[in-house]
Amino acid sequence: MTKTAITRIGTPIVPRNKADPTQSARPVGRMYRDIEQRYLGIKRNLKELFDQRLTGQQRQGNAQQSYLVCNNDDGPASFYKCNAGTYTYDMIAAQLADLLQRVQTILDDALLEGGSQNLWALDYVAAEYERGTHQAFTNLSVQSPVYAQQTTLMQLLSAPAYQNQIAAAYVSTYSDWVGLSDAARADLANVVSDAIGRGINPRETARIISKRLDVSMARAKNMAQTEQVGALRKAQWQETDWARERLGLNTKLLWLSALKPTTRRWHASRHGRTYTTKEVEAFYAENSNRFNCYCSQIPVILKGDGSISNNGLTHKLEEELNLWKKTDSDT
Repeated sequence: MTKTAITRIGTPIVPRNKADPTQSARPVGRMYRDIEQRYLGIKRNLKELFDQRLTGQQRQGNAQQSYLVCNNDDGPASFYKCNAGTYTYDMIAAQLADLLQRVQTILDDALLEGGSQNLWALDYVAAEYERGTHQAFTNLSVQSPVYAQQTTLMQLLSAPAYQNQIAAAYVSTYSDWVGLSDAARADLANVVSDAIGRGINPRETARIISKRLDVSMARAKNMAQTEQVGALRKAQWQETDWARERLGLNTKLLWLSALKPTTRRWHASRHGRTYTTKEVEAFYAENSNRFNCYCSQIPVILKGDGSISNNGLTHKLEEELNLWKKTDSDT
C-alpha cells in the first residue's frame, strides 16, 4: 500500500481558459498600458522639442505632392503622402545633429529607464519567470508525492540556477529594448532629415513622426508579449528538466495550444502532445514561432510507456483540438 501511494502519478493541472493557457492576458495587459504611457510621454516631449527647433519660413508657390517612404522590419515599407517644397528650415548640419541627439535622449529616457541594472521592463519579466516557476512547482507537486516531499518553492526561487536564469533574462531583455530605442531613433532621424531636405512643413512632419512612433509602439508591445510569455515558459521548461535530473522523474512538457481564431495551425496541431524541452526549444527557435504565441507547455510526469496517467485528460485534449479544427474550417 505504501509503495502504491508513493509511485502513484497525479493528474496535471490544466488551465480552464483555452484561449489563454499561459494565463498571461492580465500581466501582458499591464505592460501594454505602461508602454502606451511611455510612448505618450515620448510624443509630448518630441512635440515640445520640435516646436522649439523646427523653425523656418513658409514658401510661396505650388506645393509638390510627394511621398515619404519609411522601412519596416517586419513588413513592406510604409508610404506617407505629404506636400514637399512648402517650407524652408533655419537649420544647419550641426543643429540637425544636436536635434537628433536630443531625440535619442528622449527615447532612451522613456524606453531604457533604469538602465541595464534596473530596467523598468525587467520587473515584468522577472515576475513572469517567478510565476512560471510557481506554476511548475504546483503542477509537479500534485503529480508526484516524491517531488512534493523533497521540493519547496523557496528552495527553487533561491537556487543559484534560478538566479542565473533571471540574470540571463535581464541581459536579453535589456538588449531587446536598446535595439528598439536605436531603431526608433534611426527611423525618426530619417523622417526629420528627409522632411528638412524636401521642405515638408513642421505640421506634416509631426504627423508622420506620430505615425512612426505608433509603429514602434506596436513593435514594443509585440516584444513585451514575447518576453513575458517566454520567461514564463522557460521557467516551466527549466523545472521540468530539473525534476528529472534531481529526482529521476519521467517528465516531459504537455503542449496546450491557445485555441483561438488567430492561432497558427501548426501551433494548434501540437495540442495535447508531449515533448522534450529540447524539442520545444527547437520549435520556438524556428521562423517566427515565438512571436505572438500564447501556447503553454506544462510539466507532466508520464507512465513507463510514455503516456499521460489520466486517459480522460488525453481524450479531452483531443476533443478540444478537433472542435477547434471544425470551427477553424467553418470560418
